[in-house]
Amino acid sequence: MLARTLKDAATQARRSPAYVVLNLALIGSWLWFASDQLPIPLAALLALCAGGGQLALRRLAENGARPEAHASGGRFAALLSLSSAGRLHALNDESTGLYNRWYLERRLEEEAERCQRFDHPMAVVVVRAGLVDLPDMSNDDWQAKSADAAQRCQRIVRRVDLSAFLAPLEFAICLVHCDRAGAEAALARIKEELADYECEGGAAVFPDDECEPRALIEFARLRSRMADVP
Repeated sequence: MLARTLKDAATQARRSPAYVVLNLALIGSWLWFASDQLPIPLAALLALCAGGGQLALRRLAENGARPEAHASGGRFAALLSLSSAGRLHALNDESTGLYNRWYLERRLEEEAERCQRFDHPMAVVVVRAGLVDLPDMSNDDWQAKSADAAQRCQRIVRRVDLSAFLAPLEFAICLVHCDRAGAEAALARIKEELADYECEGGAAVFPDDECEPRALIEFARLRSRMADVP
C-alpha cells in the first residue's frame, strides 16, 4: 500500500508538480499537529493513507472526465436506444407470430400498385374472435387465446396471403388477387374454423371500395363491427 501510494505520488508529480507540492504541505501540516496526540509512526501512516486516498479520488475523477469514458457511456445509451427502436419496429407480433400492423400497411400499398398494374383486385378481411375479459388480462390467458385463434386462421388462408395482429383476438388478413366473393368465402371458412369463439368479421376490397390501401383495414374493421347489427 505504501509503495503504491509513493508510486502514484511520483506519477502525479510528473504530471502536476504544483498539485503534489500543495498536498505534501497539507500532509506535513496535518502530521505536525497530529504528532502531539498520536505516536509519530502512527501519525505518519495516517498521513500517507490520507494522501493516497486523495490521489485515488483524483484519478477516478480524471478517468470519469476522459473522452473515452463518455464515449463508452454513449455507446451503451445508443445500444439501449436501438433495442427500444427494434421492439417498436419489430416485423412480427410476439404473442401470435403474425406481422405487425405497420408492415401490413406497407405491403397493402405495394399490392395496390400491382392491382393497378395488372388490373386485378385484392381484399382485406378483419376477424375478431371475441373480446378480452379482465380476468384474461390479469393472468395473460388472452395471449394463449390470440395465438390459438391466429394459428387456426392461418390454416384457412393461402401462403401468399398476409396476416397481421391488430389487437388481442383481432387480426387482419390481406387476400391477394381476391375479389369480394372470394373474401366472403374465406371469411365464412374462418368463422367455421373459429366456431368455438365469438367470431365476427368484415371485408373490404380494392379498388371496389374506393379507399386508400391503408384504409382497407379500418373499412373491414368497421364492417366486422356492423356484421351483427340488424
